[in-house]
Amino acid sequence: MADRCEITVLVDNYVDIFLPSTETVEYPVPGKGSRLWAEQGLSMLIKAYEGDRALTVLYDFGRSPEVMPHNMELLGVDPGQVDYLVLSHGHVDHFCNLARMLEATPAHARLVIHPDAAGRERFIRTGESTYVGPWVIDEDLVRAHEGRTIRSASPTDLGCGVHVSGQIERTVAYEKGMPNAFVGTAGGMVHDDIRDDQSIFVELDGCGIIILTGCCHAGLVNTMRAAEKLFPGQAIHAVVGGLHLNNAAEPQLVGTIGELRKRNVRWLSAMHCTGYRAGRRLMEKFGNRWIPGTVGAKITFRAREDRER
Repeated sequence: MADRCEITVLVDNYVDIFLPSTETVEYPVPGKGSRLWAEQGLSMLIKAYEGDRALTVLYDFGRSPEVMPHNMELLGVDPGQVDYLVLSHGHVDHFCNLARMLEATPAHARLVIHPDAAGRERFIRTGESTYVGPWVIDEDLVRAHEGRTIRSASPTDLGCGVHVSGQIERTVAYEKGMPNAFVGTAGGMVHDDIRDDQSIFVELDGCGIIILTGCCHAGLVNTMRAAEKLFPGQAIHAVVGGLHLNNAAEPQLVGTIGELRKRNVRWLSAMHCTGYRAGRRLMEKFGNRWIPGTVGAKITFRAREDRER
């Protein structure tokens, strides 16, 4: 169980160097911060501390080959310190620099992916019969690193209170996934339910669970239920990451906000694919418990006293 968890945003859709820092989040400032790049993508560096132990996880890998390495250099992130690489799902705005990071990280750093993440041609439908894509994680890339790869649809314990959710059960009727996501098969295009979507759960001592999401295609309510099933009796302390609510119907927005409030989630930092409309609604509901997400933000959650703020 973690005593402290630090989350540094390496890639996001947004960058802001004039946000005021707080006890919980340190924002980039003019100077180096002015040279940080934003893009349609996501990557986070997660550091969890448990006593004298520490664990470093690289979660997702951005959209373009330029932005993530550029931001990592400016932020002083050393890939040689990474213990685990975790992929949320097989969309290109999350896996672009996977091959580069597999080469840059130590041989002992393990890759954690869902069994269905690689080798599938992903498309986005833009019209009745038009598609953008394909994007695919090369199966040969994963095989080349098979000795350091954990392919699992079940939860995986990484240590220091950090867990990969594995495949998330979907029971919420209004969380319908991504209707315009498709996968190419020998028989043609079929809808992609993105069953490889997975999140990271961090147990924070005395506070509850921090949920970190890539795109949360499984749905935030389904994801919170998965965390509660894995950690019975634990509260949801924070949610950080993409929520893919940019095209959500009103019942999903209302339902999601209601479930967050019912659980009294302490902190929310919705970024990447959450969308302007949904983000604004969530910000209004959370008030000073809303953490604006931006490239270069360093969010720190501390055990016990964080719940009392």
